[in-house]
Amino acid sequence: MTINKNGSVTLSGLTATETDVILAIVDTANRRCFHEPEPSGEWYSSDDFILRLTDEQRKALAKIGSGIQDIYGE
Repeated sequence: MTINKNGSVTLSGLTATETDVILAIVDTANRRCFHEPEPSGEWYSSDDFILRLTDEQRKALAKIGSGIQDIYGE
């Protein structure tokens, strides 16, 4: 991951499966969750965020999640 001078982020080195997993999660969240804001102005998913993954996709998700944890130091 590279943070560019203009503040945008570039992700590189992802496999096709890792990219597919990210796109599936974002698409599912967009279609199934966050339909109405809470009175506080926050958006609650209002869904049991369920997504079906293959074993290969699940492993890719775990790898992505581990990388994210490394970035946030968790």
